[in-house]
Amino acid sequence: MEELNFLVFAEAAALLFGIFGLLATFIARDVDQWPRRLCVAILSSSVVVSAIDLVEKAAFFYQAPIPLRRVLLLATTLATPVPTLLVTAYFLHCCGEDWRKSAVMRLQGALTGILVAVEVISQALGVMTVTTAYEAQVGPWPAFYMIMLAALSVICPIALIRRWKKLTWTQRILFMVSFFMPSYIQSVLVELLLMSELVHGYREQKEEAARQRARAAVLQMRPHFIHNTLMSIYYLCAQDPQKAQNVIRDFSRYLQSNFTAIAKDGTIPFAEELEHTKAYLAVEQARYEGRLFVEFNTPDTFFRVPPLTLQPIVENAVKHGLDPELEPLHVSVFTESTELGVRIIVEDNGPGYVPPADDEVQFALDNIRERLKTMCGGTLEIVPREEGGTRVTVFIPSRLPATSTNK
Repeated sequence: MEELNFLVFAEAAALLFGIFGLLATFIARDVDQWPRRLCVAILSSSVVVSAIDLVEKAAFFYQAPIPLRRVLLLATTLATPVPTLLVTAYFLHCCGEDWRKSAVMRLQGALTGILVAVEVISQALGVMTVTTAYEAQVGPWPAFYMIMLAALSVICPIALIRRWKKLTWTQRILFMVSFFMPSYIQSVLVELLLMSELVHGYREQKEEAARQRARAAVLQMRPHFIHNTLMSIYYLCAQDPQKAQNVIRDFSRYLQSNFTAIAKDGTIPFAEELEHTKAYLAVEQARYEGRLFVEFNTPDTFFRVPPLTLQPIVENAVKHGLDPELEPLHVSVFTESTELGVRIIVEDNGPGYVPPADDEVQFALDNIRERLKTMCGGTLEIVPREEGGTRVTVFIPSRLPATSTNK
């Protein structure tokens, strides 16, 4: 009776876990279709098997008629192999193989079909008893049955060893354990693996979306900025050729940094972003000579940021801070280390921060904030300065001890 109670508890837990997994899978509708469909198939089959097993054990406990118990045993016989075969399909998928063309899948399917046929024939001939819900004779060919069962049990472990390097450590451990566990425990383990894969895939999609938005931001450079810079160079060629050459050099560095950022998939050294920002400001200072002054105090540069983090913030300060009717714009950029990470601070003495009504500006700020959060766990904060103007603070958490930023 204690063994029966344990099995009932295990099947009930597997049933509830499967239902919870199905709900979570249906909520996660923006993940790739193939793992999502496979997840639904495995979870659904495990829920059905657990439900049938629970009904079968209930029929045994309440001494249901023998014909009903035989029907339930037959349903269990037919349903139990389905989750195992789906697990094998998922295992082959994780190895980068097409399960429909795999010899492993064909061999396991053939042996499973033979075993199911033997059990069904034994039950039809009346040589398989149902004295308990979890103990039954295997028919008139017990030696043949045990040999087939042993052969079936070693197929997937051997396939796993041969494909060991194709899997992650999490996949190796969970698949190895699941291949030697009963069906209800196997289902729970594979459900855990599927959930982790879905979460991992969801994070990758978010990161890729952030990278795509970064590339879009690069390609959406303000046309009037490029036009005005070229016109400034045009007039400087006659007035001050040397200065025109300097502006062309800085503008070329700025464009090169923008287009290089398109190819960046991850974070970049802050020093690269800083040079990009300086190239942009050099162009703007040439255009607004005597109206724009810049100060840099960046002793801490040994950390990484998403591309196009600092430059758009500074560009936004210049765009909204320069006004012919106001005093010259002063922009300060400095960094400081803390025990938890590094701060990048951009200050200006412009008219002050007002929540942007410009969709382009709002998009740029939201893009920076999301990429900081997704790619390095950073934050962006915009507040007005007490002395007037705006203060923007970017925080990059440390992944190494704080002292490493000063090396």
